Amino acid sequence: MFLGCCLLCILYYYLSFFSFKKKIDAHRNFKFLTIHSEKDNKPVFSKNTDIQSAENCKGFSETTHGDGNFDIRSINSKLVLKTIRIKLHNRDIRILTRIQNRLHIVSKREEMLFLINNINGLIRLKVVGLKKSCDSLGIDYKEANYNIERNDPYLAGLVDTDGTVVYNYAGNRIECNLEFENNEFSSKLNLDNVIPNYIPSVLVRKSHNSISYKYQNVKGMVFLYEYFMKNRLYSDFKFYRISKIKKFIEIREFKNEPKESLEFKKYSEFMLD
Repeated sequence: MFLGCCLLCILYYYLSFFSFKKKIDAHRNFKFLTIHSEKDNKPVFSKNTDIQSAENCKGFSETTHGDGNFDIRSINSKLVLKTIRIKLHNRDIRILTRIQNRLHIVSKREEMLFLINNINGLIRLKVVGLKKSCDSLGIDYKEANYNIERNDPYLAGLVDTDGTVVYNYAGNRIECNLEFENNEFSSKLNLDNVIPNYIPSVLVRKSHNSISYKYQNVKGMVFLYEYFMKNRLYSDFKFYRISKIKKFIEIREFKNEPKESLEFKKYSEFMLD
């Protein structure tokens, strides 16, 4: 926690030095990336924008599904997009720095317009906020395709911001899980084709009003590994766990060896890593 806060302070002063108009706030175990609009006047349409490409905006869209939001406010009786906020755990600072390095400054009205235009049609969960953002900027909302394609990096973005990569001791496997509020948008997600040869199980819990997508098959671990080697996670601790899968497959059977055996010792050391 202390290290995370130090890194946030260093990053904050670094950005301030270069007059970036982005704001990062540390609050408990979370950090924020906030992209502001400098002007509340009518949008300026510009064909030549100096912020990064639409491909970088796609990468940004994959991370908006975390705990952040589109901050829409009523100013002079008009809805105005003030802020796009991304909220992540402080151990995931690499994700925010990657976004900043790719998008650079996003503070002017026309740059916010460019960003919304390029993530329009890519947002699948934060739809209500995107629709309001589009309305405030005079943009026609585009619905995203909920059938996610083979090896699409969208899943990696979800795991970076909302997913977990854990070792399941009882099941003796490394698994990947996603859980969202169950609503009309999350229930439309189709992740069946994203990881070749590996279809996630879907669990709806009415008591929690949640929907989960779970990659928990032992035989599917190798396919999970291959997907994330192609679509790298920028959450370092999650990527580290994924990177251990191949070694884990080699030693997982050692769990049932006698406690005093060399094999069980190797298994135990792996678990403690």
